[in-house]
Amino acid sequence: MGAMRAERVTGRVSFHGEGPVWWERRRYLRFVDMFAGDVLTLDGDTVVRTPVGSRVAAAIRPRLGGGAIVAREHDLAISNLDDLSDLAGFATVDADPGVRCNDGGCDPDGGFWIGTLGYGFPAGAGTLYSLDAGSLRVRPQVAGLTISNGLGWSPDAATMYLNDSGTSTTWAFDYDPLEGPTGRREFATGGPGVPDGLCVDAAGGVWVARYAGHVVQRHDPDGTVSAVVELPCSRPTACCFGGDDLGTLYITTTREGLAEDAEPEAGSVFAVRPGVTGLPTAGFAG
Repeated sequence: MGAMRAERVTGRVSFHGEGPVWWERRRYLRFVDMFAGDVLTLDGDTVVRTPVGSRVAAAIRPRLGGGAIVAREHDLAISNLDDLSDLAGFATVDADPGVRCNDGGCDPDGGFWIGTLGYGFPAGAGTLYSLDAGSLRVRPQVAGLTISNGLGWSPDAATMYLNDSGTSTTWAFDYDPLEGPTGRREFATGGPGVPDGLCVDAAGGVWVARYAGHVVQRHDPDGTVSAVVELPCSRPTACCFGGDDLGTLYITTTREGLAEDAEPEAGSVFAVRPGVTGLPTAGFAG
């Protein structure tokens, strides 16, 4: 695949765009404007902004039966409707007010996962939690992280990948739905910027948005960088596959840390057709 360049598909629609997800039943892209506390829906050329009732909108995923699950600053909220009009909180993630939710997603078995970080980014204050779809119980799974960020699973669900932006490391774990993640090991370190969001393609490639690095990198399952997507702005935050054939890689970006007149395209959504397809969006079974 080599090097390629992403094209801008929206205007500057967010300050801190994060967590894109392809909403298969509605055929549109959703992502969050994290510090605005909003979910953004890109439907064709139209962007609809929906507040989630918190100053932070950390992550959103579809529920398999309809509606959505949303991670907010300190809690999880659930909706029966895709438009989020009945969104209501139901579970605290971390009782420490100095800790907030960050990136999250769903495993192939329908559980929801959400990572945290401490305000000010103290080392080791972050944790990756899981929410069981049956009991709706929040459980810590990986402790001692600094900025728990993008996560995803290999096509056979035997490997879980997790970015810790605070240590600039992408971790790999052996994954079993009953035992959770075990066998933590380094998958990738170094590179431009720091690893932020990630997604996994149908061939097992791991796509990592490199915050402050101007690029999204694809790693083969052995960790080797096999493709690079270049962007005109420095802070890509996350990526996902979408479109009718799951062949479009969507990339969110942020204006965090930028002067108002710097990088005019930052805060836009970008897209590229890299020649591989993604995995279907995993939804929450609860």
